[in-house]
This record gives sequence, structure tokens and C-alpha cells, in this order.
Amino acid sequence: MQHAPRRKRFGRRLIALTGLVATALAISAIGALLLSRADGPIFVLAGGPLRSGERVDIASLDWANLDRFHELELEIVGAASSRTLWFSVHEGVPYVACDLDCIGGALTRWPQQIERDDRVVIRIDGKRVEGRLVPVPHGSVEYRLARARRDRKYSGDDGTFAATEAAAHNTVVDVGEALTGRAKSAEPGDRLYRVEAR
Repeated sequence: MQHAPRRKRFGRRLIALTGLVATALAISAIGALLLSRADGPIFVLAGGPLRSGERVDIASLDWANLDRFHELELEIVGAASSRTLWFSVHEGVPYVACDLDCIGGALTRWPQQIERDDRVVIRIDGKRVEGRLVPVPHGSVEYRLARARRDRKYSGDDGTFAATEAAAHNTVVDVGEALTGRAKSAEPGDRLYRVEAR
């Protein structure tokens, strides 16, 4: 007779656990739907297509002056999603990068979407521009110079918040490369892209 109360408790716990899992899945699905319809990314979460901001030609922007910002918002047109990315400017040209194990790794990253469709929309300083991302080959002079400029910008030598962000970012990259084995690979896992007009 003592087994019946135990079965009832187990049954109640199982129903409660099932309810919690169903609720968590529903909240997650609703959150993903809301983010996919958002006008751009929200903090570090990917959002929907960029809709607000004055549309201008990419050549009309003073990228050297915009380099004072740490981030821009980038919509990947083919994926209908957007994200916040660090960027840097070298010789008046903007560059964005993925420093993690971007291609051929265990996780799907945004550069894999760019391989399928390189069209992007960038929003910065209240303006929106259409462009495309062109990969910069590892080992090229352009890669070396643009990467050095990016490293200087985010080194935090100027005492800004970038120092803390860069330290955390580099730790994540190092751990990620160690876990995926990319650190031992001959080909670097990062990708650097030049932003061009389309």
C-alpha cells in the first residue's frame, strides 16, 4: 500500500517537469519569434532585418570619422537576421571580422551565411547603407594591415571600456580554439571581411 503514494508523487513530479519543459520551450520560441521581427539586434542577441535609419550611399559615409564607434549593426540579407559587430577602418575602408572558429567548426557562425550570400546592410550613427562582404585572404598584405589596425583599436591602450571587452573576447576565442582543436590547425579559424558597395 505504501507504493501508491510514491507513484502519485512520481506522477505529479513528472507532470510538473513536463509542464516546466513545455513552458521553457514556448518562452524560447516566442522570444526567437520576437527577436526575428525586431528592428535589428538587441544587445548581443541577433535580431531581424534593419528597417530604421536614413538610407545613404556607402561612399557618402566618412568611415575614418565613424571609426570612433566600437560597434555597428550588420544585417545579413540572405539570412534576414542582424547582429552587432566590432569593426575597424583601415585607409578609409571598413572591416568586420569573426574571430572564433568561423568556418568548418562545430558551430554554425555568421560567416557561413556570408559564403552563401554576401549582401549586407549596415546601420551606424543613424544611417543605413547597403554593401557586401568580401573575404580578405589570410597572409595577404591587406589582411596583415587591416588586422593590425583592428588589434590597435581594441587593445584598450587608450584606457576605454574596450580593454575589458577585448580581454573577455580574447579569452573566449582562446578557449574556443582550444576546445575545437583550431589552435593546432595550420589555417587560422578567423575571417576578416572588407565592406564594399553593391
